[in-house]
Amino acid sequence: MLTSVPKVNSASGLPNAGKLAYPTRTWNEKRRTMEPLQGKRGLIIGVANDKSIAWGCAQACHEQGAELALTYLNDKARDHVQPLAESLGVPDRLLLPFDVTREGELEHVFATLEAEWGELDFVMHAMASATKAMTTSRLLDVTLADFNFAMQVSCHSLLSVARLGEPLLRKAGGSLITMTYLGSERVMGNYHFMGPMKAALESCVRYLAEEMGPDVRVHAISAGAIPTRAASGIQDFDNLLRTTSERAPLKRLVTPREVGNLMAFLAGPHSQGMTGGIHYIDGGYHVMG
Repeated sequence: MLTSVPKVNSASGLPNAGKLAYPTRTWNEKRRTMEPLQGKRGLIIGVANDKSIAWGCAQACHEQGAELALTYLNDKARDHVQPLAESLGVPDRLLLPFDVTREGELEHVFATLEAEWGELDFVMHAMASATKAMTTSRLLDVTLADFNFAMQVSCHSLLSVARLGEPLLRKAGGSLITMTYLGSERVMGNYHFMGPMKAALESCVRYLAEEMGPDVRVHAISAGAIPTRAASGIQDFDNLLRTTSERAPLKRLVTPREVGNLMAFLAGPHSQGMTGGIHYIDGGYHVMG
């Protein structure tokens, strides 16, 4: 018995099934594919300069269509951050001071965003700090005051951001994202002053994911060693960079922009089934024995 054979388009080699079988996407549909954060609004905390991981995140989110607000630490930092904010079209009213040790500043950030936007699709928390004494002493010798300072800035600040940002994030079904490092779970040379803080931070991510779900998703990104100003305080940091690039399966360091691409994915519509996880982007370094 003979059967009909569909005509083949000679240019593509595919059956010529007609326009109904292959509908043309509208420009808006194409734009949503190219810019998955189109129409989304987010806060990026932690931009210090153009080498910051948070800056790589801001760039990625902006290119994918997001409208952004940024914070800066103090007046000195503003000189570095303001030109970057302007390059992304961030208005002055959404470039906001935030030092977690200064009472009322974080409340002002979220009050401004509530008045401006009414809801938030994502918040990126990229902040950590320790005293200079902590970087040169043993963990055993860290004073309570220094330990508490590092824990406040590097870990408890995430809880403060989550608490104040929760109403706005719930309205949008948004995401809260923070930064961690492999030194939270392994002994990494000269990282003793921050490893316990990152371990606590990762635990907070898991508990926040449970408490803030199902409306809000919470993630941590574990980036490999990257030459930023914040990381430069680690003793013998050049050796850590060299070891990471030599031992990582990809034989290189990752870039802030690559971290930003992952962050934008976690903030976007294609990660809605994910929460509570630690997501590695370190060239595969974390799998090595």
